[in-house]
Amino acid sequence: MSMKCIFHGAAREVGRSCIEVQTAQGNYLLDCGVKFTHDGFAYPDKLFASSKRVDAIFLSHAHLDHSGGLPLIEHYGITCPIFCTHQTLAITRLLLKDSYKIARIKHLHAAFDKVDLKEVRKDARRVKPDKLYRFKNVLFRFLNAGHIPGSASILLDVDGKRLLYTGDFNTRTTRLMRPADYQSIAAEYGPIDCLITESTYGARELPKRPALERDFLDSVRRVVKRGGTVLVPVFAVGRAQEILILLAREQWPCPIYFDGMAKEVTRKILLHQSTHVSNKDILNEMYMKRTTLISSQQRRMLAAKTRPGIIVTTSGMLQGGPAMIYLKQLWHDPTNAVFLTGYQVPGTTGYRLLTKGSVYIDGWKTFVKCPVRKFDFSGHADTEDIKQAIKAINPRLLIIQHGEPESVDHLLAWAKQEGFDARGPAVGDAITI
Repeated sequence: MSMKCIFHGAAREVGRSCIEVQTAQGNYLLDCGVKFTHDGFAYPDKLFASSKRVDAIFLSHAHLDHSGGLPLIEHYGITCPIFCTHQTLAITRLLLKDSYKIARIKHLHAAFDKVDLKEVRKDARRVKPDKLYRFKNVLFRFLNAGHIPGSASILLDVDGKRLLYTGDFNTRTTRLMRPADYQSIAAEYGPIDCLITESTYGARELPKRPALERDFLDSVRRVVKRGGTVLVPVFAVGRAQEILILLAREQWPCPIYFDGMAKEVTRKILLHQSTHVSNKDILNEMYMKRTTLISSQQRRMLAAKTRPGIIVTTSGMLQGGPAMIYLKQLWHDPTNAVFLTGYQVPGTTGYRLLTKGSVYIDGWKTFVKCPVRKFDFSGHADTEDIKQAIKAINPRLLIIQHGEPESVDHLLAWAKQEGFDARGPAVGDAITI
């Protein structure tokens, strides 16, 4: 029996991950995300062009580029189980509510309403990592992906064919997450007929973590020493918590402010048990005792005026959250600094700041006078990590997605040299397994 994979997003792009898996007995989705654009959201392309049948959704993790389209499924009147880990569900609910609120505030068009958010929760089915489950003709497991709390690579066994979808993954130990282990997955669950891998950093080598951490702490220390305030925009899930754990290594002579959706996400991470999350004791101490939690506009203004200071806040790409509020107060003073801590998608405010040195503040193009740096605290595998994972799994068919064209093409060329049957689909393409 064959199965067909149709790529409705994240194919030669990053964003709106959504893969439709068509089988003889059912149609399934691997993730259903959104892509942030300068004027709103882009949803999975032509998702229901041929059929409105979805029997189940397998959600790899909570990030909105993988989960943000789930309410759209509900809006179409499609009711089906959404399988995900306990932490993924808790965090996804927070992020979906927040994105809906931001869309309303910014008068952006969201293709769903508040009722659809509640339906996502009702349809969710929590699964335990590593445990084998059956749904109709599918046997499946959620395996640690090492990306963020709750993240999973999803192994599907459909009519005797095994498909491994990595989701977003990391094979390096971080201060927050234990790494994915594809050698062990291959040994225990192989052979794999089809591997669908991400390729966010498919053409890049990332810096080694110890050197990166030293550079970051040294850079923060220099700004604080000269009396400036460091603005650290972070992703609410994963990056925010990792930065707090890293900052815990120092006794800072200034306040650390913690703001945005990251506060509630951190609370959820601390509440839920997970064998794949590290240093929760340090995170708890930082959250409860060593940071000042900000929750009002008045306190934001006070924090922005404090010198020196460290402000850790969402959003990581400056697309929402309080980060832009702080930037409005800090941009003009070269004593301050902005330290971006992760991938900046082209078209986002963070990408513009990084590449052009300017942002729009109150509608005016503004060239930021304080230093701006990017530190690659990635929760993703880099090119060598991805290649090692592919070699470990040794699939019969390799599909490379979730990356910009240069990343996909770099890995494709390498994979074909290594003798793999490798594909790099575009949005709308279908591949039969």
